[in-house]
Amino acid sequence: MGRGRIRRACWTVAVSLGVLLTTSHPIWASGLSVDIIPNFVGVGLGTTTQWMGSSDMVGGIVPGGRVQFSTHRFAEMYGPMLDANVLDIPNWEFGPMVTYRFGRQDVDDPVVNQLPPIGGGWEAGAIAGYHYIYTGRIPWRLRMGVSATTAISGDATGGHVTPYTSFWMPLSRTVFVGVGAGVTWSTTSFMEQRFGVTPTDAAASGLPVYTAGSGMRQVYAWPAVIIRLNERWFAGAGAFYQRLTGDAAGSPIVTERGNPNQFTAGAGVGYAWK
Repeated sequence: MGRGRIRRACWTVAVSLGVLLTTSHPIWASGLSVDIIPNFVGVGLGTTTQWMGSSDMVGGIVPGGRVQFSTHRFAEMYGPMLDANVLDIPNWEFGPMVTYRFGRQDVDDPVVNQLPPIGGGWEAGAIAGYHYIYTGRIPWRLRMGVSATTAISGDATGGHVTPYTSFWMPLSRTVFVGVGAGVTWSTTSFMEQRFGVTPTDAAASGLPVYTAGSGMRQVYAWPAVIIRLNERWFAGAGAFYQRLTGDAAGSPIVTERGNPNQFTAGAGVGYAWK
């Protein structure tokens, strides 16, 4: 497996397993009360597409973790993503976010491999959100938020805005289920880099010339399950579905060499402490 494919796998698996196991903040039940797992480390294993819009699959392993500094402040890391909440007030979240955007190079598809290689680079921005925990007879947790990032180094380019939501509830004292969804809007420079085909690219690959502009790049949804094995250990599994939209879905890179329907599945284990 080439380095480019490994990096792309780690990126998407990190995103998906972070959503499935950690970034949606799985609820922790003690009796019928609900709270966030304040501190944990974990690792996930999964399979995902090689590149954005690909129909070829690859596997990867990613770490994750979260540390709480005060009642509401925390920092969390999932694969190449790191964010923090700097607000020490109930329900609301706001803070910085940095992430490493992997590129597209050394892929299996012989036509896509003729396109100029895209290296990785860093993106930075912020997250803002609100969560509500219902502590009645059947507790549940609803979270809504938005993230915004822009490229700051390497071959990363453009910016992204992603509104998202998630819902978690326990089925028993040890089993929790969650669902989530979101959309991503991306700028022209990113869309053109990942989905555009210049005349030079067309001559090298045989794909038709294509110009991609800014707009909604994807919608996504995920189901997941978390099982508490004992007081400290938990396991989780789930699936992450992304549907490319707009100019991303219409790109010949996707229509002729890939698939607008993107699937990721994985499972992981974690160790928590209070």
